[in-house]
Amino acid sequence: MSEKKTDVDEVVLDAAPEGHLHRKLQARHLEMIAIGGTIGTGLLLRSGGAIARAGPIGALLCFAIVGLQVFGVASSIGEMATLFPVEGAFSHFPARFVNPALGFASGWNYWLVWALTFPAEFAGIAGLMSFWVSKEQVASWIWSLVYMVPIVVVNLFPVTGFAEVEYVLCIIKIFAIVLFLIIGTFVWFGVGQTTGPLGFRNWSPAIVGETGLDRFLNIGRSFTTAFFSYGGTELVGLTAGEAANPRKSVPRAINGTFYRIVIFYLGALFLVGVLLAPDSPILKAKSIKDSPFVYAYTQAGVSFGADFMNLVIIVAASSAANSALYACARTLMRLAQEGSAPRIFAKVDRRGVPMNSVIVVALFGLVAVAVAYSAGKEGTGLVFDWLSGVISYGIMANWMIMSYTHLRFRKGYLSQGRKVEDLPYVAPFYPYADYVSLTIGSVVTVFLLVSAFYSNGVASEKFFTTQCHGALKSGFKFVSFEDMDFETGRFIETASQKEENDHIHDKPKNLKEWGQKIWYKLF
Repeated sequence: MSEKKTDVDEVVLDAAPEGHLHRKLQARHLEMIAIGGTIGTGLLLRSGGAIARAGPIGALLCFAIVGLQVFGVASSIGEMATLFPVEGAFSHFPARFVNPALGFASGWNYWLVWALTFPAEFAGIAGLMSFWVSKEQVASWIWSLVYMVPIVVVNLFPVTGFAEVEYVLCIIKIFAIVLFLIIGTFVWFGVGQTTGPLGFRNWSPAIVGETGLDRFLNIGRSFTTAFFSYGGTELVGLTAGEAANPRKSVPRAINGTFYRIVIFYLGALFLVGVLLAPDSPILKAKSIKDSPFVYAYTQAGVSFGADFMNLVIIVAASSAANSALYACARTLMRLAQEGSAPRIFAKVDRRGVPMNSVIVVALFGLVAVAVAYSAGKEGTGLVFDWLSGVISYGIMANWMIMSYTHLRFRKGYLSQGRKVEDLPYVAPFYPYADYVSLTIGSVVTVFLLVSAFYSNGVASEKFFTTQCHGALKSGFKFVSFEDMDFETGRFIETASQKEENDHIHDKPKNLKEWGQKIWYKLF
């Protein structure tokens, strides 16, 4: 470990990142991973159900509220990950700035979320393949296996293999969603309609429900879809540990989060809501040929819309599975390095691949395939529906933990006499963004619990009471602000990186640079 002095004679420790991962991810990789995390099966497969359940305004409200939380969480993680670009942010930061026990719980929860996402996406792919090949001809679990093998193989190569595959898949997803936004807008304005522009005639009702309580419960149930859909937007914080220049690529990837949420998520959801009434059977369609996204192409006279969207959703699911395996393996590796998992999973080979961690996640996926097989022809659909609900709760918990961790991170940073302007990236709207994130998470938890208890009459409270009681008995001691370590693992720029980073915030000088700036904001 060497020491370096900055221009103001401040001694900074040049600590190499823990572990042996290789910093090979470029800015373009992180930017595509950031946008790729916001377009997946949640949006393309489940958003129609959210509109049918809660109504167009109710669904937009759910996605807007969760989107607001996503922006705050992504910014918070970005501030910490830019200063300390580690590979296991969701276990490392809570343990470092709040409490080791919270880091343990958060890390394993994050691992479980992605471990469940991995087979859930393959279950979704299997159902989509039945559009072309019936389940009588090829069993669904076989498709899960067929798509799983190449994704596992890609992740056994150095990180650039994962990054390049994700880069290509994300480009396809961006093209597809932009195309839908364009075609959907034309249809909304009357293209393919005999009645002229649709306007807002399909907002009837705007929120589904006979009574106020019914509307409340319907909105509450739709939050699980929103959380599942947004899951993965925080992945940039995890990739910082393998970014070649995290002080450039991480902030750039995060800065466009707000615009992506508004354009891709809320824009697509808005169009589906104005094109179809809440009681339309298309919103609840089981077949891709009757889905709301295909409906827009059909109205515009595009005959291959169903095949195109089926392919796009399979690409989206493959991308999500690729990210899930990457995130799961890196999180498990970090847990092992911290002593929270068997040490065998901390091993990284000379190519920078946590081989053992990748293999165990692949085995986890195979178990899920076996479960789907034992469940019969409809097994993959049942697995996907069940897993997506469980994943939603885990995502929300991790986001709340990271928002609280960021509050303590910033307070500890300032209490040691440090300056906010010395941070390589400053999260906007601090501390309000964190407070909003925690508030949204708490309120949504109430929505989910009330809708679950009231609707199903299941004695779920026994589970929560037992778990909460056990957590309270275990005790909790915070890391003091004075003891927080703000030196170990800090990323030190090379001379060329520092020169490059000094010009990041320069104002564009010509049309080309303005175009690049807009592209980075959106994509």
